[in-house]
Amino acid sequence: MTEDVKRSCVRSYVDHDKIQQLQMDLVLKDYEKLGETLSILSNPTRIKIIDCLSKTNELCVCDLADILEMDVSAISHQLRKLKDRGFVNKRRDGLTIYYRLSLDENCQKAFGFIESLFVGDLELNK
Repeated sequence: MTEDVKRSCVRSYVDHDKIQQLQMDLVLKDYEKLGETLSILSNPTRIKIIDCLSKTNELCVCDLADILEMDVSAISHQLRKLKDRGFVNKRRDGLTIYYRLSLDENCQKAFGFIESLFVGDLELNK
């Protein structure tokens, strides 16, 4: 910490235990992975895909392209990103590839978080 910053902060008591505990807590968490996850979830198309898949067992790329009124290639690109981060799984049936949401616990937490934002948004609009 620079001297200028030290001089601009005035406090009468320093809780060294609290500071040390919070510093240790920062070391134990994977903020890089969290940042990457939030980055993936920051795209509106990917959120729409997650929302659609949350309402049905599985959909193929063509279904999602029709629903979202987008090109198949654009949907495939977004699905690839979601798959690379473990948010969706795929299965092949002949020439058709179907996608569904991952059952991974962390992914399920992320999906729940997204859903809670929608519920909060709907309540604000009442």
